[in-house]
Amino acid sequence: MQVRSLVGSELISRIDELLEARYRSADLGNMDDPLDETIYILLSRQTREPVYMRVYRDLRRCYPRWSDVLEAPDESLASLLRPAGLHHQRARQVKALLAAVREENRRRAIGPAGKPPADLTLGFLRALSDEEAEQFLTRLPGIGPKSARCVLAYSLNRPAFAVDTHVHRVFSRLRLVTRAGRKKDHDRFQDAVPDRVRKRLHINLVHHGRAICRARRPKCGDCVLVSFCAEGRQAVANERRPAVVDLFAGAGGLGYGFRKAGFRVALAVESDRHAAQTYRLNNPGVPVIEAEIDVSTSAHQLTRFMPGVEQVMGLLAGPPCQGYSAAGARDPDAAGNLLYRQVASLAAELQVETVLLENVPGVRRVRGHGFLNDILQSLREAGYATDAHLVNACEFGVPQHRARYLFLGRRGEGASPPPGPDATHRSHGKGSATDLPDAPTLRSVLAPLPELPAGATGEPVPGPDGTEYFNVETMAHSERVVAKIKGIKPGEGPISYRRLRDDEARTLIAGHRALPVHPWLDRTISVREAATIQGFPHHYRFCGPRSDQPLQVANAVPPPLAEAVALHLMQVIREGRAPEDASGTVPTDADGAGPGQGSPASEAT
Repeated sequence: MQVRSLVGSELISRIDELLEARYRSADLGNMDDPLDETIYILLSRQTREPVYMRVYRDLRRCYPRWSDVLEAPDESLASLLRPAGLHHQRARQVKALLAAVREENRRRAIGPAGKPPADLTLGFLRALSDEEAEQFLTRLPGIGPKSARCVLAYSLNRPAFAVDTHVHRVFSRLRLVTRAGRKKDHDRFQDAVPDRVRKRLHINLVHHGRAICRARRPKCGDCVLVSFCAEGRQAVANERRPAVVDLFAGAGGLGYGFRKAGFRVALAVESDRHAAQTYRLNNPGVPVIEAEIDVSTSAHQLTRFMPGVEQVMGLLAGPPCQGYSAAGARDPDAAGNLLYRQVASLAAELQVETVLLENVPGVRRVRGHGFLNDILQSLREAGYATDAHLVNACEFGVPQHRARYLFLGRRGEGASPPPGPDATHRSHGKGSATDLPDAPTLRSVLAPLPELPAGATGEPVPGPDGTEYFNVETMAHSERVVAKIKGIKPGEGPISYRRLRDDEARTLIAGHRALPVHPWLDRTISVREAATIQGFPHHYRFCGPRSDQPLQVANAVPPPLAEAVALHLMQVIREGRAPEDASGTVPTDADGAGPGQGSPASEAT
């Protein structure tokens, strides 16, 4: 297994993307005017945000002009600054700084016809180069490189990167720069960050340092950057919840469901850069490595990334299905078809209690070759009592007829294989004497989302109830395509433009990066709508280019199904044994299709 080594610009890019998605460069209260910003930064030092913001407002309310501050009695000024602490020292610093600015204004004869301006100003910095402006600022009383670069970034819109205590702490923990103790080499930090993201990354690092990566008691379990932090990975390994490892993790549908059920994902492995980012963003505290699972992958390689995890209770795996899927090549000789062997080998090496391997119904037979029994045999030879169960997402609260095989195994000599999970919902059109609720309809789950036309851009977009939604951009169809879509009835149309019914979808696929047509709007559905049909919560965001996101959604295990299976396996683990009636055999129908709950659906429909 070759783990992608993330250093330099690649690592910064991922960190910037995750923090921007998390905090969205939320305003820190900085000022557009360079002198306002300089005083604001001076007051912010060694003071909590609400305090220095209030002190600055009070100062400006009492003294609307900075020249008035210079004339203010020392005691009056110190009294205003008292809540920020060190008020006499701060008052002297403010006056000294403003006196230096006044002298520079006089020297430059700033103002009409050489007269003084209406108030003191640092507006002349806009005409200076970055280096000249920084040099001038650092000569002002009380202003160092950090404060100067804040002014450059926030008020002058220059590509400067300020290194405050939060930036220094996060960068040091991520080992983006060599640890430098209390003394900061500001240029080392700035040089590590590309010009285009310096301002927003600084803003988001401040938010992250305040909320999560705190100096004391950091909240590593809530950190979206834990994948890149050795200290964070060590910290989350101490959690008491039963641990699972998620292979071929994708965008995290399976892992998210297991986390909701009470498991912790000790490690997720995903080869695609954007899917890995989606997993990290929505599953904070989970270490995600970017790597291909292959015949060289060993348990030792995996455990390196989850130090301190003493026991892994479960191994989750959804190997690539293209070799089996009716929507794929269905090549029986594709190398990916045999990855189940590596899953079985890793389960044995890690000595996990349970195994869950998920795949499409096409594993039964690929051009005459049946893989279902091969998968079962591999898991059994690895020491797991295993059965295969055909389940349908619509029987677990997902408005989608999506059939999948779940291979459930339990370790131990004489163990019985776990039975399949019990349905939680009735699928549409299937009457039943049970008291299970009906699966939700497409119309009901799509109703809260904003109804946007084709070609809509920009996000977030508020829904009817005011909730903000992301991943809502819609394809910009040509007039010809829109006219074609208008004539397609629900449940009909070619596979590339099949219109969904408003009760239940067929299995979502993302052929040519496109998704099916909306049940009642004349366009294909958005990534957000597809994710909602899959059962993802509205706050689950997908990373990467818009063209990459449909595949992330379509390939995912629906989270409600994942959660139901996780709760089922949690119960099996707690009981310490599977129910007595689990046979440990796989019944076959006339064509050797294996076990089923109703007729299997084609995964391409």
